[in-house]
Amino acid sequence: MTRITRICRPGFLALLTLLAGTSACVTENTTTGEMVPRGKQHYPWDKVTKLAENLQDGMTKFQVMQLLGSPAERDSEDVVWVYLPERYAILIPAQALRLEFKGSVLVEHGYRPIVLGTRL
Repeated sequence: MTRITRICRPGFLALLTLLAGTSACVTENTTTGEMVPRGKQHYPWDKVTKLAENLQDGMTKFQVMQLLGSPAERDSEDVVWVYLPERYAILIPAQALRLEFKGSVLVEHGYRPIVLGTRL
């Protein structure tokens, strides 16, 4: 029994270290106490998800930008835009809003699970 406890202890300590490190990843506005959106994302996640109800394939990038504001991330070709929640998903499942454009027209949009190490 003691042997199992010793083997599990390093893993448990690593998990605690990971959790402690992730709590500092969220940026908070010290004046309002609100979490600041990630990257260059204009609106907080709650507002993005509400506004996204009005997304329609066929919208232009300009129309999407007017509706949702700037995304947290864009690929190098400016084809894929990703909107992210403020908190990183380590232990709690989370999702991101992924938009794909062809030229300047929205051709696909939807929520994707956030999986560490995987491009959205």
